[in-house]
Amino acid sequence: MILLVLSHFTAIASMDDIVGDTLGMRKTEKWYNKIWEYRKLANDPLAIDSFRNEYGDDYWKLAVMSGKLNLKDKSVKYPRFVKMCVDLYNWGDRTFNSYDTAYVVGTGKRWKLMVKNDNWIDFYNLKLPESIHIGMASDIAPNLSASISYMALSFSYMLNLDYLFGGEPVKHRRFDLNFSCSLIAFDVYYSKNLGNTNITQLGDTYRNYNFFHSDYHFTGLTLESFGVDMYYFFNNKKYSQGAAYSYSKDQKRSAGSFISGLTFSHQNVKMNFNTLPDEIIEELPADKRKYHVHYRDFCFMLGYGYNWVFRKNWLLNFTMIPCIGFNRSLNDTEERKKEMFSYNIKAKFALVYNHNRFFYSMNCKFDGHFYRTNKYRFFNSYTNLAFVAGFRF
Repeated sequence: MILLVLSHFTAIASMDDIVGDTLGMRKTEKWYNKIWEYRKLANDPLAIDSFRNEYGDDYWKLAVMSGKLNLKDKSVKYPRFVKMCVDLYNWGDRTFNSYDTAYVVGTGKRWKLMVKNDNWIDFYNLKLPESIHIGMASDIAPNLSASISYMALSFSYMLNLDYLFGGEPVKHRRFDLNFSCSLIAFDVYYSKNLGNTNITQLGDTYRNYNFFHSDYHFTGLTLESFGVDMYYFFNNKKYSQGAAYSYSKDQKRSAGSFISGLTFSHQNVKMNFNTLPDEIIEELPADKRKYHVHYRDFCFMLGYGYNWVFRKNWLLNFTMIPCIGFNRSLNDTEERKKEMFSYNIKAKFALVYNHNRFFYSMNCKFDGHFYRTNKYRFFNSYTNLAFVAGFRF
């Protein structure tokens, strides 16, 4: 599919017979006027036939630039390489992205313009002997992004709102790459926290339930994490993950699906509690106030997702996926190389409203990781609350 898109733009750049001849700008202007005229008349079969006769073998270029190319139209003539890409895309679409149209339908649009507000927060909990709990939460990292997408190809730009309005240094970074179709999906992520963390609980003497403010700012924690998740949807003809999270489909009737897959993650968390004030550090064991949690997870996932169409144009998704497998600590930790049982949890929900070409969404994603040794237990999680507004064309 990416090859097809690239070939489209390559062909556009090489249209010497249309825009690169001696007429120069006048023919360029005429060509782009035809693009907008084609977009207006694309639902008129007689108009389409007129364009096809006028442009002949170049008709596909006009359709691509207009965003109205029907890849399943076998009457369109392509150059050999482009035809190979189109055939490959159609085969992949039939094999991996077909639906029961009584439940799921396409949006009919290939372009998306989207504005998104992300709000990331990390949670940590360290349980020591004698039931000493240390709860921690990062500062909320708000971001504002704008993106434009054509099919699976997307370009986006993101601003960190803390830096934009407050001039605060960016200490919390997050990168995500997502792909989904009816049959499978995968996520790739990278996260880094360089110390913008607060103590929310320490033993029985300090509990703070306000994550927006803490009396004890903790600079002694750093995190670096990355991973890959691969999913398979059993009821892939009736259930669409893309309808809830990538806005590429419309779920017309309620449906759910069991979800299985594999997940790999790498967690590297360092905690130095010597940076805490004296009045609370006494809660910790005197002989050990530094911890290094560094391990790799390999897990099998099995869970369930449900798309509830509770009113016309409204969709509510709930997904819960437990993960079971093993993790292996690395050489630079106290445990050295050691394999242990691993159990993690992934969950998300989305509320989506579609109105003609516009779509709006609020969604939340949670990814939790457990790590247990003979001397302590550690839990860290990543949570994102996002608000989305977009337009298809």
